[in-house]
Amino acid sequence: MDELLVSWLGSDTVYEEVLTLIENHRAFASNNSNNSSNSVLSPPGSPTRRVKSDDESKSLEEGDSKVAYPGSDNDDEDGSINKKNDEARHIPPFYRPPGTRTIDGMKTPPLRQKRKDNFDQDQSWDGFFSRKNTSSGERGEDRDGTMPPPPPPSSDSSVGTGGGMSVPSTAAMGNGAGTTPPMTPIRDQVTAIFNELGKGLPKKTKDGVESYESDDGLEVDAEKKYLTMDNFVKITKDICSFPTFFNRPLYKRILYLWNRRNMETLEEQLELWKEYDENDAIMSVLGVEPFSNLNDKTDKEEKPKEEEGGSVEETSKDEMSLEQRKMKLEESIKSAGGDVLITYDIFHWFWCKEMEDFDLSERFYRLVKKPYENYIGREDFSPYIKELLRDHPGLEFLSNHAEFQDKYAVTVITRIFYSVNKCHSGRITARQIRRSDLLSAFQQVDEEEDINKVTRYFSYEHFYVLYCRFWELDHDRDYKITREDLSKYGDQCLSHMIVDRIFDAAPKPFEGETKIEDTPVEEKDEGEDKKGDYDGNATEEGDNKIKVKDGTNNGTREYLTYEDFIFFMLSEEDKANDISVHYWFSCIDVDGDGKLNNMEMRSFYALQQHRMQSMGHEHIPFEDMLCQMIDMVKPANNDFLVVEDFLQTECLQVSGSLFDALFNLNKYMQFEQRDPFQERQKREDEFETDWDRFACMDYNRLAMEEEAREEDGMEIDWVTVEDDEEEGEDFNLGLGGGASEAPF
Repeated sequence: MDELLVSWLGSDTVYEEVLTLIENHRAFASNNSNNSSNSVLSPPGSPTRRVKSDDESKSLEEGDSKVAYPGSDNDDEDGSINKKNDEARHIPPFYRPPGTRTIDGMKTPPLRQKRKDNFDQDQSWDGFFSRKNTSSGERGEDRDGTMPPPPPPSSDSSVGTGGGMSVPSTAAMGNGAGTTPPMTPIRDQVTAIFNELGKGLPKKTKDGVESYESDDGLEVDAEKKYLTMDNFVKITKDICSFPTFFNRPLYKRILYLWNRRNMETLEEQLELWKEYDENDAIMSVLGVEPFSNLNDKTDKEEKPKEEEGGSVEETSKDEMSLEQRKMKLEESIKSAGGDVLITYDIFHWFWCKEMEDFDLSERFYRLVKKPYENYIGREDFSPYIKELLRDHPGLEFLSNHAEFQDKYAVTVITRIFYSVNKCHSGRITARQIRRSDLLSAFQQVDEEEDINKVTRYFSYEHFYVLYCRFWELDHDRDYKITREDLSKYGDQCLSHMIVDRIFDAAPKPFEGETKIEDTPVEEKDEGEDKKGDYDGNATEEGDNKIKVKDGTNNGTREYLTYEDFIFFMLSEEDKANDISVHYWFSCIDVDGDGKLNNMEMRSFYALQQHRMQSMGHEHIPFEDMLCQMIDMVKPANNDFLVVEDFLQTECLQVSGSLFDALFNLNKYMQFEQRDPFQERQKREDEFETDWDRFACMDYNRLAMEEEAREEDGMEIDWVTVEDDEEEGEDFNLGLGGGASEAPF
């Protein structure tokens, strides 16, 4: 309740209204105590009681427009106040959903808590709310229909005789000099873009030739123009505030919503969406020039044939091919629903329905998810990552490597779900989008040419590190990591007990995702994630048996997929965040009671002690280790640890040391032998997280190893054929598919 109250008062409008009410009540109480010598003493700042007269009671019963309000500075002579003045003290609601209308049917803007993704300017199509604010009297009405509170006094404002603040001049509060000029309405901005880049809609003349000009030869109006997909980028970026590589999916979504608007049944809408999602022929006609291009192309092809004396049969074949192409295009257009070009009217309809009432987070959420779902699945990001791979200059070198394009897309999407979908349900909600940094990351990758500078989700160097580590462990190249493979991670730094717990209890990516697959289990590709049915009941795929019921972990895995390995590695190399803390806490909490007791920690640390003795390290008793860690974590209860103890702000950066002490021997030894000077340098370096620091160092290591292999390969090229036959085994450096071979 306290958090809700704080959020409510966090709105600037509500805060100013509350301050105005407090000042009015204090002023009334002060004046009343000075003028009334026989009044009853009341607490400071509280309104004085007053008995209603018979006339006042009668007016209230008859529904008079005047209502008595004792705490007002604008009381009339009879002690009443106008209803309009009373509404000025009305505290607006905390939330008003999109599409809300007033009693008289007028549309009102949505009211939300002020956030970073809210637009500062009016997003209505015709600038209705901006005009409303500037045309409702000298002060104007606020967006919620009430009079806004007076602005705070400036440093040179004078104080009146009655103890109130001086009222600013009309010029300072209205449309006078010194105010921000009104924003250009969205309608005018879109009209300018259509006039600049749009083309006239084709219409057939009497001769059957398509024309793009108006009847009088003048320029076609913006309302009669359309934008191709290439020209629509300016709308995507400047008007809708989306990244440029969202252009094709946005164009496709607008046409789908427009073509399905008259469909009454859900089956028809799903069938149309299936066509848009799976039919490649539809994408070939969306946003492209109409049939006139075919005529131009055919004319150019037929002229050389006529000059060469081509026969009539050849010309008829060309005409038939033209007709066939037109028929194919007409079929594709019919499958798309009829309209394949975005006109001015179509975008006007789309803006009022999908954009006007929503902030940037809601727009992103409604665009990425399927139209008939209330969440974002992992396959929903695929079209946008595909466009990023196609358009971004930093990923151009991958254009001829389709396999690694797919792996890069899987890595990016999995990292998004790792950070945004913290419950690991496989379904991203609108609230999770709003609470994450996903929007800013998409905007950054759109503006930044160097893909490696976008360390959140999209860095190619981070993908290279993740995939090479997976490749080094996957010796048999079946895209499966077994327990034996995982035990070799990081020079065998992990104990076998934590490896077993990772397979048994670690959070699984997309574990709550449910989808019906038409493909039989035995026909699926190896390494593909397990799917379930819509009821949440698990199915088995291959030998990786996972039992999922009601979104909980009840079973074990026989291997880790690439997505599982991404979750593991991100959590292992950066334990200073809440996601990795929950990951490792679920692994160490053997009994699943949410409490980490001494018995559980002792069982994990016993293996560490055995390994320390066998490797010749100094023996550290369990009691000494536990005492040191308790002093660092500072738990609420010394008898056990809960996950909230690790998430304390002052302890989050060092809480990972306890996990390292229990199952990662190499990092625990580094912690015990740490250099204070290096720790200070680590805090002052350019990296934001431990993962960014590790990925940079590991990428440099992999790059050096790759350069060394290339140099050795050049030396081998200089060897003669005879020497190569005699000493072939001596020069075999593992370049033919060894475990250390880079995947590219």
